[in-house]
Amino acid sequence: MKINAQLDVDVVALQQDDEVTCLLTLDAPVPAESDSRPGESLVVVVDRSGSMAGAPLESVRQSLHALVDRVRPQDTFGVVTFDDTAAVAIPARAMCDHHTPTVHALVDGIVSGGMTDLSGGYLLGLAEARRHLGATGATVLLLSDGQANSGITDPLQVGALSAQARTERITTGTIGIGEGYDETLLAELSRQGNGPHRFAFTPDDAAAVIAEEAGDLLSKSAINAFVRITPADPEFIEHITVMHELPTWLEAGPTGEKVIVVALGDLYASEHRELLLRFGVPSVEALGLRDLATLTIDYVALPALEAHSVTWPVAVNVVPGDEAAGRVPNPTVHVARLLVAANEAKKQASDDLKCGDGESAAGVMGAQAEILDRERAALLGGPDPAPAGLV
Repeated sequence: MKINAQLDVDVVALQQDDEVTCLLTLDAPVPAESDSRPGESLVVVVDRSGSMAGAPLESVRQSLHALVDRVRPQDTFGVVTFDDTAAVAIPARAMCDHHTPTVHALVDGIVSGGMTDLSGGYLLGLAEARRHLGATGATVLLLSDGQANSGITDPLQVGALSAQARTERITTGTIGIGEGYDETLLAELSRQGNGPHRFAFTPDDAAAVIAEEAGDLLSKSAINAFVRITPADPEFIEHITVMHELPTWLEAGPTGEKVIVVALGDLYASEHRELLLRFGVPSVEALGLRDLATLTIDYVALPALEAHSVTWPVAVNVVPGDEAAGRVPNPTVHVARLLVAANEAKKQASDDLKCGDGESAAGVMGAQAEILDRERAALLGGPDPAPAGLV
């Protein structure tokens, strides 16, 4: 595992409240392909409601055919479909126990139907995954192009299902197809389930995204990854913010101190994962090095199932105010922070639209667009863009 941490600024001003953003990156290695690697368990949950008729469902079938051909004999594979009811299209079992031509025929037999009971399909997918938990757990990958209009439709309730599944070593990933899918619900499922959430704009995109995502799920590189943040000063914990929507909680450290725990879940071959942390730095009265926290990254590497723990200190240099005023933020960290803010604005606008408040949604996105325009100009060294309405 390649691990790195960068700060947007590594100096803070003396006797002034300040703020530092830390970008932690993890790059998972690619394990050697081998029939002896631990078997993975993957259950694909496919939306076959009426809106999936035609190109969207055909792209899903093509992707499933390609996936069947690359699954290893020791891997468990199954497919659940749903419209207004859920059904097991391909029972989950090890590929060595499947009859591959029959599996391909069952994939061809997936056709579009009626309404969208997403929760029903997901619950049946979880049931299949629970029956086949392996050494590396199991993964449920849900594909949908529409809005849940039957069964449980509240994102928080559905998210609670994936949170519970996570405690049982079941990861949930989601892929939204087209512009009309329920982004809030799918994003909540993947967030609580510690899995990826991807977007496919067109049916052609869907085939590529599904093939890439599902294929990677069968090439896990590390499992049960956690980041533990131990502040240098116990009171400093109130000034630490996790900027991504990930499962986060407090636990007691070895000497009883409070530690922030962030669950990253499983990492797949060659996956690049980022975690942004914001440290509010209260006024410091002395010049010199100031320790903020220690990051501990724990994970289990595959295929050997070896536990690893990496520690990374986070510290800044306290300098006079005039010296701190001339600092230039690290562009990599700065851009990562802008992208997180843009995603938050997109989610807020999506929620506003669901409530019928188009004016608020437009205001949120417009304000975020202005911020990005200003930051783009600053990064490129050009002039600030003209205010809206003057160009």
